[in-house]
Amino acid sequence: MTKKYLICSDIDGTLLHQDQTVSEKTRDLIQTLENDGHIFSISTGRMYHSAREVGLKVSNSGHVIASNGSYAAIRDEQLLKTTLEEKAIRETYDIMHDFDLPLFFFSTNTLFYTKEPPAFFRELADKSRLDTGDDCFSLVSINDKAVFDENMNQFLNAIVVAEDDVARLADVRIALDKTNGIRVLSSHHNNLEILPANSDKKTAVEALGSYYDIPRERIITFGDGENDIGMLQYAGTGVAMANASDNVKAAANHLTDTNEADGVYKFLKEFIS
Repeated sequence: MTKKYLICSDIDGTLLHQDQTVSEKTRDLIQTLENDGHIFSISTGRMYHSAREVGLKVSNSGHVIASNGSYAAIRDEQLLKTTLEEKAIRETYDIMHDFDLPLFFFSTNTLFYTKEPPAFFRELADKSRLDTGDDCFSLVSINDKAVFDENMNQFLNAIVVAEDDVARLADVRIALDKTNGIRVLSSHHNNLEILPANSDKKTAVEALGSYYDIPRERIITFGDGENDIGMLQYAGTGVAMANASDNVKAAANHLTDTNEADGVYKFLKEFIS
């Protein structure tokens, strides 16, 4: 092998099918590429606990970029961590209280919530009650001021969800965009992703490339959402999925098939192997 590539892929809408599975041929190709010396990492808005589980479905290398780039690790060893500033957290909390929409903050293994979290997270917490390890997933309400104050130093990123009133997110975003210390992106039509102003997937991809001494021209990134734009623009080879929105496609210099049609597999099969 003459060139070692760093390959970073978003999860939802990119690597995973809609049913949350990865095709066998995609998994086999990624592992073959790793055996050939290439580096593969997932790069997602999900918290580390959830991202790590998905990563293990396709790779044994343990590279994870989570929380939209606010946290990155290699085999559970922290590479990068950026938390939200206290002032930005409090302002975000107050804005969402005014709009009466659910707000969720994430650490590496805990979901902090203001309103009842989605069923997926409740089910994950139920499963984790049998796990006594350090990475046990938990849910914590932050409606009590003391609990909120005690835990805010762990907040890596946040998400606002508006399942039944998506139109309100435009006004929410205008309010959040006036808040210093945060960056507001979206990974789906019904959410807003909130992360530290100096952090996104691009900064984590850059850090991982620097760790392995891989220049940006040998970095390949895959994505479909607005929160992928930074890493798509940074990479020498930024690949948008066919199911991506137009602004995401415009940020990439390559296009592949949809996630349902194994677009990541098709591109890597032709480009590297």
